[in-house]
Amino acid sequence: MESVWKKCVVGFFAAVIVVGSAVVTPAVEIGEEEIGINLDFTYATKYLWHGYDVLDDEGAFQPSIEFSWRGFYAGAWGSWADSNEDLGGGLTSNDLTEIDLYLGYGYSFFADEQYQIDTSLTYTYFAYPHVNSDGDCQEIAASVSFPNLLPIGPSALVPSIDYYYIWEGVQDSDLIDDGHLFTLGLGYDVPITPLFPQQEEQAISLSWDINYNDGTFGSNSDWSHSTFGIGTTFGWKGVYFTPAVYYQWSLDSDPLAVNDEDDFYAMFSVGYSF
Repeated sequence: MESVWKKCVVGFFAAVIVVGSAVVTPAVEIGEEEIGINLDFTYATKYLWHGYDVLDDEGAFQPSIEFSWRGFYAGAWGSWADSNEDLGGGLTSNDLTEIDLYLGYGYSFFADEQYQIDTSLTYTYFAYPHVNSDGDCQEIAASVSFPNLLPIGPSALVPSIDYYYIWEGVQDSDLIDDGHLFTLGLGYDVPITPLFPQQEEQAISLSWDINYNDGTFGSNSDWSHSTFGIGTTFGWKGVYFTPAVYYQWSLDSDPLAVNDEDDFYAMFSVGYSF
């Protein structure tokens, strides 16, 4: 079994989705162009993906690297289990080592207006090198949010809608049932006094969502789960630390449910933006 130290090092350099943080991201200048780069290393006490408990209550190291330019972004994201447990069906935690590649574009309509609309479209390829691509899958994700629509107190309540379509990867496999997923969410940032003087602003970020799965991976077609989260980001000269905790409620207790158990988990991210 690989040591925890080896997993950390290999994980960081092999697959170094950071979508964003509260730290202002500097940029690297190449010619007259500015390219943003974000390196991130996250530890999750449980790996929950679209409600699925991927590693059956085991934790994971999840490093990533992302490049951004003029609204486009691309990156790599990896997941390595922190132990090698038997998951049943002939699989162990190490078999679900994951390396994902993604590419997307984001654009804001009516910027700085109350009716501003933030949009993004992302393609992701999910690869599982230890199972010879039999479990690979692909995903198209479309997101729409309204960051200024509902001002309440010192911030705004942010509604969002996310749509996902998932299908099999390059393999011809019966393991992947394609399907559609929908997420309705709300977010709210409570401003607080920054811990570090160099950090211009900081907030306690609250999030809630509810999810519908129409049968992906053979699951029931139903409202599957709801999640509440709270976190914040501490930043200093491009370096950040983001602790967050989440609670996921299952809305379906059937054996074919996405997840028939409630889950509490935490994520701790350390990274650098330049």
